[in-house]
Amino acid sequence: MDHASFYSEGNIAAVMMVPHCILSFVATVFVGMRLYTSSYITRSKWTVDEYTSIAALIANHFVLIAEGVAIHFGYGDNIIKVGRDYPNGVSNMLKCVIGLETTYCLAAPLSKMAVLAMYYRIFSQSRFLRYGTWILVTLIASWGFACEIVCIFSCRPIAGYWDKTIPAKCIDSNRFYVGITIPNIIFDILTVALPVREVWNLQMNRDKKWAVTTIFLLGGSVVLASISRLVLFLIFQTSANITQTLIWGNLASTTEICLAIIGACLPPCAPILKRMLAPIIGSSKPDASSGNNTRSKFSAMHTIGQIPTRGKNTTIIETVHELNGSFERLDDSRSLQGSTDGLYVDGHDGVGRKDTKQGKWSQIHVRREVAVESKSEDIPMDTFTLHK
Repeated sequence: MDHASFYSEGNIAAVMMVPHCILSFVATVFVGMRLYTSSYITRSKWTVDEYTSIAALIANHFVLIAEGVAIHFGYGDNIIKVGRDYPNGVSNMLKCVIGLETTYCLAAPLSKMAVLAMYYRIFSQSRFLRYGTWILVTLIASWGFACEIVCIFSCRPIAGYWDKTIPAKCIDSNRFYVGITIPNIIFDILTVALPVREVWNLQMNRDKKWAVTTIFLLGGSVVLASISRLVLFLIFQTSANITQTLIWGNLASTTEICLAIIGACLPPCAPILKRMLAPIIGSSKPDASSGNNTRSKFSAMHTIGQIPTRGKNTTIIETVHELNGSFERLDDSRSLQGSTDGLYVDGHDGVGRKDTKQGKWSQIHVRREVAVESKSEDIPMDTFTLHK
């Protein structure tokens, strides 16, 4: 073994499988919420971005299945143990490597296309983004197709990849891994950067800004995963212990795929996420109608006919709570009722306590109606009526 090799007596497959299973579960939940939102909340037809997300998720699960099969044939154990203890030794393991490569070359482009399809739907009015999306989709599809062809036909004949007794011409696997990873990083960077111009040109509310910010954060994570994949392949490219060293690169690859799928589903899931998080967010916000002063809600005094309110100015009462409280007449000698403090409305007194008085008077319901006319002269007090 050389200095760049990783070697362990135990099976390290859990390092790859556990994170991938968790991220795959989260991605599946988000795709499910996206479809539920479209079908039952927004009641809109499925479009290309929904189908692309479904295809990317299925391809990701193909990668997960391929990893499980590879582990069954020794993926995660050191290559010496694989050759000694597993049937057909390294030969079956190399077949699984081809399966992992082909499924990754299918899932990675689809996950990027899912993000681009989401961009296309949100920013459909932008000519720049539409053209940019089509160009990137074309390049990514071409890159994915080329990777699939090279993965399958990396050796001529194909069986020469896993059967070393067959004379065959094969490409350098190390260069191949590096060669497909560099364009992958470039595509991820372009995908994250594509909507920046449109986002800065839009006036969005806070919820949309948070959604877009989260997408960019996930997009940055995808770029970091792609870069780490390249770094890991460069570190272990001279290693002969491929049954263990490839684990680290595959971990970065599957993380990249799942994060892209989750990021593509976040904005469409906004309606259901707001419903789910509303109790949490609502409970964390201070209640403007509550406080130490319990009388503030019921004992506010509203003065009618005050000099500054006369003329053409109009006061608009926005909430029902502003109508609660006491009203007083100003300079009105015709009325025997100077204030409404002694009147109960709907069985509550002025401080919000239930009227517990017994007797026939406890059954009296008082309806208070207020009519206000704003003119240049004093407000006629005849328009103020009180019904019992």
